[in-house]
Amino acid sequence: MRARIRFRFAVWLGLVVAGAATAPADVAAEPVVEVASRGQAIRALLLRPERPRGSVVLLAGGLGRLDITPDGTIQALRNNQLVRTRHVYAAAGFATLVPDVAPDLKTADGAVRGYRWAAEHGADLAALVAYMRTISQPVVVVATSRGAVSAGTLLRESAGAGRPDGMVLTAPMLMPTEHRQPSFFSAVRGDPGVALLPLLVVGHVRDTCRVTLPASVLAFRQWHGGAVDVILLDGPEGIGDPCEARAAHGFAGLDDEVVARVTRWIDALAAR
Repeated sequence: MRARIRFRFAVWLGLVVAGAATAPADVAAEPVVEVASRGQAIRALLLRPERPRGSVVLLAGGLGRLDITPDGTIQALRNNQLVRTRHVYAAAGFATLVPDVAPDLKTADGAVRGYRWAAEHGADLAALVAYMRTISQPVVVVATSRGAVSAGTLLRESAGAGRPDGMVLTAPMLMPTEHRQPSFFSAVRGDPGVALLPLLVVGHVRDTCRVTLPASVLAFRQWHGGAVDVILLDGPEGIGDPCEARAAHGFAGLDDEVVARVTRWIDALAAR
């Protein structure tokens, strides 16, 4: 799969120093790329260190729609844990891609129902992985919360250059806990063979979101049957909705720790 890329250069205020949790609040625009898939242009932010030691594709949770403008401004989900720590991944030396949803999967007031497990979405994500492979390897997809559904769809629909070398799922929707609840399990259609790749799950022991409880990690590992690395962090309970970014579910107060653990795991993967 070969992606056609159109770069749009925008103002970029630079990477934050290593260890800082987020970019300054007044950073408004960053480098934008558009990756071709299915006749669509998938818009994404690309943070590219001078000598990257690998690549990460960060898949936000929630609706997944970032509404990235042509000049690189993120208009939605700016506080999502992966979105707000994108500069930390880049400062750690990784080429970092933060993608929006394909235009034809958006609606006037949201997104196409069920797009996260649609074959078209999986093809889009595979195109993004293949593109990042041209920049630096290994290519690891990091998905949080509902982004885990997209991650499963990617594995179901990808092969060759579009299949990631590893995957990290943070506070993820792993197993169905309610009737018709989307999950990684449902995205791969219950087939653990689809998910045979280096896999890390990062959870929070104080996560009280009903669809990402820490107990689901054990059930997932048992279902998977293969080698699944697990890290359970502990920290502040956070505030607000237990399924949102400022709660333990969003690793409130633990941004640096999450990125450090994830990048350490990717380094170990690259050394294998």
